[in-house]
Amino acid sequence: MIQHLSALDLGGIAARGGSLEVNGQQFSALDLGGIAARLSDGATLKVHNSACFSALDIGGIAARNPGQVIFC
Repeated sequence: MIQHLSALDLGGIAARGGSLEVNGQQFSALDLGGIAARLSDGATLKVHNSACFSALDIGGIAARNPGQVIFC
């Protein structure tokens, strides 16, 4: 799990095709949605500790790139 990079850094990695696992408690729903939106085809974003988000937050993040975001 990546914990030392910013949301901006992670978005750049996602845009280059990297799949990511992050701590959901470290980022806002808005940050995670931005990272998800930048995911390349075939890349995934796995959000650990997602219990800190509401169903509305999780749905909003997932909607940014359907099928490429995993919550646990």
